[in-house]
Amino acid sequence: MMTGNKKMVLYLLLGIAAGTASFAAVEILSLSGLPNYLMLALFQGSALGFIFGFSFGFADGIIYKELKSGLLRALIAAAAGAVTAAAAQVLASQGMLLTASLSAPAPGESGNLLPAVWRGIGWMLMGAAIGAIDGLQKKAFRRAAAGAAGGLIGGLTGGFIFEFLIRMLPGAIYIKAAGLIIMGAVTGLFIGEFERRFSFARLRILNGPLKDREYLIIKNKTTVGPGLRCDIAIDNYENLLTGLLVRSGDDIRLTLQEPSDVEEPPAATGVTLLNDKPLTDEQTLKYQDVIQLGNLKMIYLSL
Repeated sequence: MMTGNKKMVLYLLLGIAAGTASFAAVEILSLSGLPNYLMLALFQGSALGFIFGFSFGFADGIIYKELKSGLLRALIAAAAGAVTAAAAQVLASQGMLLTASLSAPAPGESGNLLPAVWRGIGWMLMGAAIGAIDGLQKKAFRRAAAGAAGGLIGGLTGGFIFEFLIRMLPGAIYIKAAGLIIMGAVTGLFIGEFERRFSFARLRILNGPLKDREYLIIKNKTTVGPGLRCDIAIDNYENLLTGLLVRSGDDIRLTLQEPSDVEEPPAATGVTLLNDKPLTDEQTLKYQDVIQLGNLKMIYLSL
């Protein structure tokens, strides 16, 4: 079972792992002899975006034990993360160089903070892009917005912590490692927290091979059924039809998805019940309602 709080802890741990791997990548790149700062920003952004994109993109695969599909989504997220993070880092580096060329502050003035400010902006943009990728993959724009908001705040906060630490002790390698790990942890924490806060409710499976597994409902329209085309993809249940949860104001309503929208398997001839009564048209859900789609039973719960 994975509640919103436990999922947030998973994002935190994935962020720590990504920060640790990012430190190794940054050290390798610093020794690679790249010709200029722009190239360093490009390659560093690509490497960090790939690592963070893969780590956070694999979260659902871990949660729902769908390693094959989770790995595919993680690789797509890693590729998208590499591109967007590289763009963010190059943009920040160019802004830093442009600002430096337009102003030459005297020693001791606050202008010497500008490089750290621009790099912090780069971390912020990178975090927002990486946080949004998973939701965009699933066409869950509310989830994408939640991830982007969490990644933006996490990247900004963690990035400035990182910049502060390396300015305090610029020659200490463990400070750079600690800074990247903290940045990863903070980014993961905020992504997980914002996704939890943007969710409406959760579904818990009550029977069969996936018993006690939980799913957060974050989209305004969420399909539950067989096949990867569904937002909540369920396998290993007989006669499984596709249910559609629709949010309208403060209410969540349940109906059957139209056959033209989702292709049902030929054997999907089971009944759809709500609290052991046949589902009639579209019905509003209440907490603790039990939904049955074919042989699958789920309970609708608050967060």
